[in-house]
Amino acid sequence: MRRRSQTILPDQNGHRAMSREQREPLGRLPGTTEPATYYGQPMIKRPTWKWPIPLYFFIGGVAGGAALIGGLADLLGGGRYRATVRHARWIALVGAMISPVLLIADLGRPTRFHYMLRVFKVASPLSVGTWILSAFGLTSGALAMKQAAEDSMLLRRESRLGRVARALPSRPLAVLHVLLGLGLGGYTGVLLAVTAVPLWAAAGLLLGPLFLATAVASGASLLALLATLHGQAGDADRAQVEQVATVATVTQLGLTVAREVMVPKTIARPLHSGLWGTIYRVSAVGAGMLGPLALRLPAQVRGHRVGRTLSATASTLALVGALAERFALVEAGKQSAADPLAYQELTKGAPGAARPLPGQQAQSAPASAPFQAGQVAPERTGP
Repeated sequence: MRRRSQTILPDQNGHRAMSREQREPLGRLPGTTEPATYYGQPMIKRPTWKWPIPLYFFIGGVAGGAALIGGLADLLGGGRYRATVRHARWIALVGAMISPVLLIADLGRPTRFHYMLRVFKVASPLSVGTWILSAFGLTSGALAMKQAAEDSMLLRRESRLGRVARALPSRPLAVLHVLLGLGLGGYTGVLLAVTAVPLWAAAGLLLGPLFLATAVASGASLLALLATLHGQAGDADRAQVEQVATVATVTQLGLTVAREVMVPKTIARPLHSGLWGTIYRVSAVGAGMLGPLALRLPAQVRGHRVGRTLSATASTLALVGALAERFALVEAGKQSAADPLAYQELTKGAPGAARPLPGQQAQSAPASAPFQAGQVAPERTGP
């Protein structure tokens, strides 16, 4: 039988139209039978963040979590946890110094960071976060200077500058450190949640608390690791921050499970397969959450202190897991932005249904008499 040839005519713009057989494969992802998209092209712009951003999310989170714990220990401890307060102040200072460097490295020019401080927009998490980081740096510097004078380290206790530093009000600065630590630990999750990236926007209400829980868990783990270095003198402080780390890790794991349930499989695909999916499951969830709980909980349930070796191992795993979580979520989010099917799942939009066809527009248009010269057009009563 002679095969009937198919004639393809140019469209109204002069471009050669494509047959259904030519057009349909371009709308499918490789190796899938998903519904056709707009030629398989991404529907939103892929984020251009490089490695300094997830590293900033990690370092800023550790500094914010440590500041939160150290401030509460200073306010509520009555001087019993001076080692924890001291370590938290130095961790916060180091984190506050490194974080702007990482942001500027991603922005490309230092002036761009300065430009973000020229305005303050409550509705913009990026603007609010920039001011939180700046205020956190100033507060951390003041508390670190006070701590240096009290310890006669870098500043002599009875020098003029040392007396000025020791005179700084401790309690107001501690309250401010707690609030700024909360903001620094959680605002990065809110920043991701308000974007159009499907993996970040889906169940975005949980992303800010998840980042905050990870920040507290990693900050407490670093404080416990530093307390381990002091031997028996730091066992009491280590036991307290390890309890905080356990509560934060349980919260972190619960929020992770909740996001897993709420995020559709089409959107969560980058966290279920591929390199970053493996890193997320093995390093972030397995080593960073389940590992520390398995090492700490048995002793804590019995009311015993965790051994120093187990404590150091659990703290290291928690820090590695927090770093892996930040990198995995950012890189998997980039893959999610490049998947048009994930964006369609997020917005619940069917391909081609965003704008009605001309025939559908004509059917839905209200009936009216033809326009005649000299007549006033009737007023519209509908929307």
